[in-house]
Amino acid sequence: MSYNIDKIRHESPKIRIGKRGITENVIHEIKNVLKKDRALKIKCLQVVPSESIRAIAANISKLTDSRVVEIRGKTIILAL
Repeated sequence: MSYNIDKIRHESPKIRIGKRGITENVIHEIKNVLKKDRALKIKCLQVVPSESIRAIAANISKLTDSRVVEIRGKTIILAL
């Protein structure tokens, strides 16, 4: 594992998902960040229903060939 989860937990989110949801541009940006940093923190904004967060995380994970490390509230941590 070449990333530190504790460090990522204390960083600001690198990606924010809002009312448009998961777009091609969002997926492209997530892939770029994962390629560079091996892990990232994503924040879903208030307009995203809390009950949708797990489904969103699973969908992003599938589309980016990554894995969900943690979900806390509306924050998702992904890693390769």
